[in-house]
Amino acid sequence: MSGVLLDTNVISELTKRIPAPPVIAFLSVRDDLWLSALVLHELEFGLRLLPRGNRRDALRGVLSEFIRHYEDRILPVDEKAAVWAARFRAEARERGRSQDLGDALIAGTAKACDLSIATRNATDFGGLELVLTNPWEFR
Repeated sequence: MSGVLLDTNVISELTKRIPAPPVIAFLSVRDDLWLSALVLHELEFGLRLLPRGNRRDALRGVLSEFIRHYEDRILPVDEKAAVWAARFRAEARERGRSQDLGDALIAGTAKACDLSIATRNATDFGGLELVLTNPWEFR
């Protein structure tokens, strides 16, 4: 498999009133985009923290449409991804860093599936054996 695994911040950008044009351009020219089930968890968690109302309903609509569009490109956190995530977290600890479990599982999924990661938060994945792309810098 090849392509790009989208981090949560890339998808969250789409919920803004005016998303960053480089992110929209990046997403529109790629046909090899993937989602991690963990990213869906993070998005759903964020929605559930919002108060009930029009804003929450509107965001749910945007995210539901996006997920529907990519429903056949949602990757589970499987055994191979979990092993890579454990390796990444252990290596980070050996270097004196803390690796967030969610970020490690996203990274593990990307590594297990031979995908790069599209994110604005390169430091979350720093020092890992991964190719990173920042869609906010897309030209």
